[in-house]
Amino acid sequence: MELAATHRTNVYLQEGEVGGGSPVSGGTALSLSPSLGIRAKNSDLVFSFDFLYEARKYLQSSVSNLDRFNNFDLGAGLQLFPDGKVGLRVNDRFSITGHEAEDEGGVSESAYQQHLLNDLGAFVTVRPGGPLELDVGGKVQVDQWNVPEEFKSQATDRGTDLDLQSGLSGPALNSRLGYGPALEGKWRFFPKTAVVADFQYQWFNWSDNIVDAQGDGISAEEIGDFLAIPDGSQWRARAGLRGRVTPKLVVGALAGFGQALYDEESVTAQADELGVAGSAEFADSVGFGVDLKNFPAGLLAEVEAEYEFVEDQAIILGYRRDFQDVYFTNYVGYDRAMLTYKGLFAERFGLEASGTYRYERYLGEVSRDDHVIKADLGGEYRIQDYLSARLGVGWIERASADGSHPEIEYDDVRFEGAVRFTY
Repeated sequence: MELAATHRTNVYLQEGEVGGGSPVSGGTALSLSPSLGIRAKNSDLVFSFDFLYEARKYLQSSVSNLDRFNNFDLGAGLQLFPDGKVGLRVNDRFSITGHEAEDEGGVSESAYQQHLLNDLGAFVTVRPGGPLELDVGGKVQVDQWNVPEEFKSQATDRGTDLDLQSGLSGPALNSRLGYGPALEGKWRFFPKTAVVADFQYQWFNWSDNIVDAQGDGISAEEIGDFLAIPDGSQWRARAGLRGRVTPKLVVGALAGFGQALYDEESVTAQADELGVAGSAEFADSVGFGVDLKNFPAGLLAEVEAEYEFVEDQAIILGYRRDFQDVYFTNYVGYDRAMLTYKGLFAERFGLEASGTYRYERYLGEVSRDDHVIKADLGGEYRIQDYLSARLGVGWIERASADGSHPEIEYDDVRFEGAVRFTY
């Protein structure tokens, strides 16, 4: 269990003075985060269960619509016959997370975009002998996104209210169902080093392929009153190496290729059904047929190296190139670089410093490039084996790469102190 106090300089992630907009709003919150972890293992079964809950309360009444009491993350896994020739692996993760929405006027009862995610996977594990292991199965994923209720009423005020498939008006709850086969392989040519490969294919369908254009980073003046969200499919294939190369060096390196293909007909068919296909507002909905299918856009890479230069002190270098389907346009492709230092001194004091840079390329009806920069510094003191205290400071910035989208820009500095009890 952890009790923390956090002060942030820009709780609504507004453009703020750095970007030339209105002054930002700061706030201090108290949070309580109990967690539970269960592990059970024998020769026939491995079971795991994890649960994390967070309650957050701000001390300032002016930002009380950022109080939140329903963030949680739950995961469970079951593996049958972990050492047999044939086994079964099932894992599921369910979470509800709130992401701050810009609400400088304080009109929203709850200033969050809420993301509900359920990710279920089931695999048959085959171990034909020797160092080879194959997992064959599939995954089912459900995403639901909802913007603040007040955004919906604002959309209705513009006269663009739609009778959507979800039964909710305005830029309402939209949900996505994704499903498809997956394959994972591992060949251990050394005890702690393996050649790995994975493949996943996914079809996905949105409840609403047309929603009102309203929300953070979405400008109705730029893209019109309607936002097109097409159905589609995507696949990825990767191969590489993971393992301990030397006593001090652990390396993971994978490379591959993938595609994301979108069905324009899913949008135009719903536009016909809703009677907006010939409207002037829908005429502004362009770009939703953009696919990700060419080189180098579909290139995938993941590299991470951890080097322990002295005992209990390590440097981690990482790079990832990937893409993902997003709820307000077709997809985002990104490159992320990361550097982290971790150290433990006198078995009691831990220090961690990290920096991350992420370059994002959004394509679809909403198209833009963003820079995201993060830096964190924290120290932890282990008072007892079951009790520790930590202090930290962090900074995050999102900026428009070409400067043409100031509405998405923000800076936020965070100061945090916490006490953690572990049993």
